Amino acid sequence: MIPGLVSAESSFPDVYETDPIIEALDYLADLGVVEGYDDGEFKPMNLINRAEFTKMIVEGVEGITPDETQYKKCFSDVQGEWYAKYVCYAEEEGWIQGYDDGLFKPADNIMRSEAVKIMAEALDWELTDDAEAYSRFSDIDPNAWYDPYIRMAEERDMFDEIDYFLTPNEFITRKQMSELLYRGMKYEEGDPVEVRLIEYGDEKPYTYWLDQGLTAAYPGDMTFPHHSQSGWTYGCYSFGTKNILEFKYGTVLDIAEVQDAIGWDGSFIWSPTEFSSFADLYNVDVIFNYNNSAEFFMKKLAMGEPMIVYIPYYIGEWNVGHQLAVYSFDENGVWAADSLSGGNQYQIDWADIFVDGANITTNLTELRSVKAEGLRKSQIGI
Repeated sequence: MIPGLVSAESSFPDVYETDPIIEALDYLADLGVVEGYDDGEFKPMNLINRAEFTKMIVEGVEGITPDETQYKKCFSDVQGEWYAKYVCYAEEEGWIQGYDDGLFKPADNIMRSEAVKIMAEALDWELTDDAEAYSRFSDIDPNAWYDPYIRMAEERDMFDEIDYFLTPNEFITRKQMSELLYRGMKYEEGDPVEVRLIEYGDEKPYTYWLDQGLTAAYPGDMTFPHHSQSGWTYGCYSFGTKNILEFKYGTVLDIAEVQDAIGWDGSFIWSPTEFSSFADLYNVDVIFNYNNSAEFFMKKLAMGEPMIVYIPYYIGEWNVGHQLAVYSFDENGVWAADSLSGGNQYQIDWADIFVDGANITTNLTELRSVKAEGLRKSQIGI
C-alpha cells in the first residue's frame, strides 16, 4: 500500500497526477477492464493473483462473460468460486494450463512471464518471420517455456527498453498489470504505445532532462517508509532495503533476522556472498546499477521506481559514504527516505547524486520481488 496518496486528475484517488500510469488507468477504467476497491482506491502497488488476472483478460480484454453453469470444476482447486467461470473458460480456450499436480493455484501471485503468456494466447500472438532469435534481455533463458511469449511481447513493444534485465519471474503489481494490458490492447487497435528508451552512450546531464520536462512519478512530500537505523551504526544499506521493500510490496523486514539469516556481522555494506544469500532467502532480485546515466536514474524515478543510492557522507575529512532510498526529484534536488537521525524524509542536492559535475551515478540498487529464489545481478553503464 502507498500511504498518503492523493491525485488531482485521475480515475482513482490514490494515484498521483504525475504518475505515468494514469493514461493507462483512465483508458482501462473507461472500458471497464479495471476497477477500484470498495473505497474507490486502485491500490496500484498491490500484487495481483492468477485468478484476478485471468478474469481481466477474459472479461476485460476479450469482453466475454462466461456462463457460470457451464464453466466450472476445471481444476481440483477451481470448482464453483467467483473466478471459476473465467479460469475454466480460459482453460478450455487453451490460454492457461495448470501445474503438474493438477492445481491452478488461483490465489498465487502472478509472475510477469505468466501474465504475458496468458495475454499472448488470448490475443493470438505469434512470432513473425522477422522476430529476433533471442530476447534482448539478459535474464531470459532461451530454453525456458516463457521465451517465445516474451519475444512476442518484445516485438509488440510491451516492455520499456531501459534495463538489461526483465525479471520474468517478478510478481507484478496492479500498476504493472495495467500497463501491460494497456499496451497489449493499444497494439491490437493499431495504435501502439511509445515505450521508454535510453539513449546509450549519450550521457547528457540531469539539467538536460529537467529541461525536457521529465518529472518524477511521485511528489517529494508523499509519505515513504523511513525507518530509523538507531542501534545499527553501519546499517544504512539494510534499512534502505527495508524501506523500499515495505513501499513496493508491503514486506516488513526485521533487520536482526536478516543479519542472522545472511551471516552479516552488522558492519558496513553486505558482502557479495551476503547479497546473494539475501536475494536467495528473501526471494528478491537485487539489481546493481553502476556508472549509469542521469537519463537512467531520472527515467527510473519517472516510472515510479525507488532505488537505493550512494551519496558522500563525511565524518570530518573522511568520506565514509551513505546509502539511502530515493523516490522522487524536482529542479531543486532528489527526495530521499533516510534511516539516519531517527528516520526522516528530505531533499538532497543534485550534486550528491552526480558528484563533482559527473553525468553518471556511482551506484544504484533496484529490488524486485520474485517467485522462488532471487538473484544478485549487475548492469553497468546504461
